[in-house]
Amino acid sequence: MGPGKLRRLIADPSSPALLRGELWISPEVLSEAGFHRGPQGLVRLASSIGADVCFFHWLESGTAFDLKELVEPARLAGLDCGLTIDGPFQRLAAKRDVMDILLELGSDPSGFRRLVAREAEGIAAFLGEVEGSGMELVVIGEDLGYAGGLYFSPEVFRACLLPFYEGLVGRLSSRGIALGWHSDGDVAPLLPDLVKCGFRFFSLEPECVDLLNFKRTHGPRVTLIGGIRTDWLVAEEPDRKQQAQWSGEIRDLAGEGGLILASCCGIHNPLFLLHLKRIYKLIDGV
Repeated sequence: MGPGKLRRLIADPSSPALLRGELWISPEVLSEAGFHRGPQGLVRLASSIGADVCFFHWLESGTAFDLKELVEPARLAGLDCGLTIDGPFQRLAAKRDVMDILLELGSDPSGFRRLVAREAEGIAAFLGEVEGSGMELVVIGEDLGYAGGLYFSPEVFRACLLPFYEGLVGRLSSRGIALGWHSDGDVAPLLPDLVKCGFRFFSLEPECVDLLNFKRTHGPRVTLIGGIRTDWLVAEEPDRKQQAQWSGEIRDLAGEGGLILASCCGIHNPLFLLHLKRIYKLIDGV
């Protein structure tokens, strides 16, 4: 079947569709698998493993690829298209040590807000390239937590990041582009605000957030990008009991509505790619 599955899932969130697509596959993994390290390699790898959605990653304006030129070959390969973009805090953390940023937040909250606002402006300047590109889903990557909780309070989140998110959702949703959000860690306290804001797709660590409860709480307002635990990608050879557990978890998530099956950690090790293919075979027929 050709592209169009993602669009149908966006239009009908209660659909039990089970799609496949990894948010992040490293250039090293692409090269090791015999593919080009850039976007063309992503398309060919996604097609070769039976994915439904190919996610491209945008880093910095000025080095951005032409989004329209990516969509056409992906669709010719039978793939739908998504785009991942680092959020304001993630961009800031890529330039400075996270602990230094958090110390600055404690000593100079207004300075922290200015730094985040500056990064948000950089993202906003790029949105014109996204609009009309044919991308159907944009996922904001924003690691705001760890296993023990959030890096900062929900109040700081609402003051510094939520206004940007609200503007982003309003702008892209009006152009028919669905919005998603990713974070590592236990970010459960932030999720109600994000759902209310209008984010529809969520990529969250299953080790830190109860995905099934989150989905059941919000129903068709939420579609998950996930379901693959990191230890599944590490495990050498699961026995039948483990395989039944894995497929059962995936079946439960997909049974609550549409699911894009993916890991939260990304495919940054050639072994992970091999084991991802194993999981894809396991869920055939789910």
